[in-house]
Amino acid sequence: MKVSWKKDKKASGYEITYSTKKSFKGKKTIVVKSNKTTSKVVKKLTSKKKYFVKVRSYKQVGKTKTYGAYSKVKTVKVK
Repeated sequence: MKVSWKKDKKASGYEITYSTKKSFKGKKTIVVKSNKTTSKVVKKLTSKKKYFVKVRSYKQVGKTKTYGAYSKVKTVKVK
């Protein structure tokens, strides 16, 4: 599954959250530590399943992370 998003110039990185449930119970999160990256391929998914995906940016100052709002939830059917 390839996830892509628009670049946020002020961000330090991005967080991709995905789950097989719409409520995001049992979710998995991938952290992209570069703000230059605008897409990521998520591997090791179960075929013929529906996944719900959302992305948000974060800005790191020192040890503190400030998060942006999540994107709209997208539904993806894995072949």
